[in-house]
Amino acid sequence: MNRDEIKKLKFTIYKKVDELNNETFLQMLEEAVTAYSSASQKDILDELTGDQQQRLQKSIQQADNGNTISNNEVKQKAKEWLAR
Repeated sequence: MNRDEIKKLKFTIYKKVDELNNETFLQMLEEAVTAYSSASQKDILDELTGDQQQRLQKSIQQADNGNTISNNEVKQKAKEWLAR
């Protein structure tokens, strides 16, 4: 995207935001923009070790393949484990 396209996009966003009247949405938008633009905010994924990133990717792949356990199953297994 070149500078003119970015300016046009910003103007479009400004115009749409200016037309909004939903206070809750505006507050959420402000929080999102602040969090995104804040230098102190880091993406948690950037803080993971290589091993943690690999395990996360493996978990995502398992979920994508349908290899999941329901919350109720986890609760039941936890009850059984704690009853030992």
